[in-house]
Amino acid sequence: MAVSRTHKALEGGFAMRMKELIEDMSRLEMELHTFETKFGVKSADFYEAMTRGELEEFDALDEYRMEFIEWLALYKTWLSLNEKYHQLVTREPVALQIKANLELSYA
Repeated sequence: MAVSRTHKALEGGFAMRMKELIEDMSRLEMELHTFETKFGVKSADFYEAMTRGELEEFDALDEYRMEFIEWLALYKTWLSLNEKYHQLVTREPVALQIKANLELSYA
């Protein structure tokens, strides 16, 4: 009986971490979307261009430089959270994650 409660508590904690992670990622995605809409490219393409040095011509333009720094920081944060998400997903089957999240919703 105690093992069952402990397992359920662990599942609940896991589900809470996943839920918070997904919420954080969604908030970042909304912010990234603002930049994507303004500049007309997806964040992944912007990131690749930045890492290849293809956007150096914008360095002299203060208005864009600051926005690019913010966009880059947001995307790197999203990449980090996405990696954590995938690490968690590989540890727990998706069906169990959904079940644990639904149990939290009804608790």
